[in-house]
Amino acid sequence: MNSTPRDYSALDRFNFERKPVGVKFLATKPDGIERIKKGPALCEMFVEAQTKKPFYVQQEDFVCVEPFILGMTDPAPPLVSGMGGGGVLYKEARGNSRLYQFIPRMLKGSVNFVAFAAIDQLPFDPDVLVITASVSQAKVLLRAIGYTTGDIWSCKGTPVMACSWMYVYPFISGKVNFTVTGLSLGMEAINTPIPEGLFIISIPWHLLPIIIENVQDDNLFRSFRSPSREEHFGNFSKHLEELKRLMAER
Repeated sequence: MNSTPRDYSALDRFNFERKPVGVKFLATKPDGIERIKKGPALCEMFVEAQTKKPFYVQQEDFVCVEPFILGMTDPAPPLVSGMGGGGVLYKEARGNSRLYQFIPRMLKGSVNFVAFAAIDQLPFDPDVLVITASVSQAKVLLRAIGYTTGDIWSCKGTPVMACSWMYVYPFISGKVNFTVTGLSLGMEAINTPIPEGLFIISIPWHLLPIIIENVQDDNLFRSFRSPSREEHFGNFSKHLEELKRLMAER
């Protein structure tokens, strides 16, 4: 599991109140970190890891639908039928059943263990880095995705099974995903100890170097707020006219 340590010091300038957390999907048992048994649900393990030593979990430790999400087991028939949430989570069973056609899940048998560690204690190169951010911090991080490439950012999710969208979707899609605390019904039901209104941004490993490089650019932290609307649009018009003049000189 050991690999060349990545330099995350560029993220220090955010002064995150809650530590970013690395997540690793493993086929074999990790060395050097402890297992927690029957601990928090998978969706709240990033919160647990923010203040704890690195840990890992396996199938016997899960308390919700995690084994299905991680490709360890097939889902229980009452769940995929929609009967489990019809009339409560969804108006009818058919709505709840349809959900299972879209939920991201790992290939069956590919994951046996999942490890979590705060960014300052990482003993592994994470598959996904989960960052808890304020609105202003999220604005910078989301800009950093396409700052050099022009790529867009998007958000995918469902009211339930937030764990699949936070951890699995970024891994299998290769895309950054985000949600906002307070949207997950499951995290609400189990009283996950985190305030509402925070961005949870999940970054797959191959995009980390791009984002880390981009957040070192001071321009990403620049405020674009103008003294007035009139001044903003006036400056924009002047800038546009100057660009037109430059292009006309060619």
